Amino acid sequence: MATDRITVCDASRTRTPGVMSRITAFFAALAVAGVVALLGAASTALAQPAPGPIDTSRIETASKRSSIAVKSVQATHVWHDGASARMLTLDETLEAHFPGGLLPEGKVLRPAGSTDRGQAAQISPVLRDESGRPRSLPGGVVVVLKAPMDETSARALIGQAGATPLQALTDRLWLVQGPIGLGSLRLANQLQAAGVFESAQPNWWMPRTRK
Repeated sequence: MATDRITVCDASRTRTPGVMSRITAFFAALAVAGVVALLGAASTALAQPAPGPIDTSRIETASKRSSIAVKSVQATHVWHDGASARMLTLDETLEAHFPGGLLPEGKVLRPAGSTDRGQAAQISPVLRDESGRPRSLPGGVVVVLKAPMDETSARALIGQAGATPLQALTDRLWLVQGPIGLGSLRLANQLQAAGVFESAQPNWWMPRTRK
């Protein structure tokens, strides 16, 4: 009986190295497969081109466009409503045509650039006030005297201020000569700054508001 047990033990010892060798071979195969996979991933990464420098031109272009958009809504001009300064923004999409000067005729507002260049003296830019309403300049400035004056005295005062009186509207309100366009705005601001009048503002044209 002792011999049989020894024989069984010997037989088990004989089978153990075979099992262990197969386990060792299995893990070795796994290790080799892992190394191969890593090498394949590394070679793929090396085969891809290196990233180039970031193209900042598109960013700069977008920034410039954004800057232009912001500027387009900022005030470009100012006028004085009595003692209050009012902001104006140039509307680059429109122009105003005043062939009749102080007496506008026909359709005033047009797309910018649509009027013949030979009529440039009859064209005024379109400005939008703080509410967004369009305004334009058919010529002339309206001044308010600080006190009622007779016509002779009023004309003399306006002349001394560097302007040409056209017509008395009341004993304090006068229409002063001024060109079509921004020249009238500049003249109005000049007369306002002189301090001679209670107020001076352009002879504004504005489209009628539909009720």
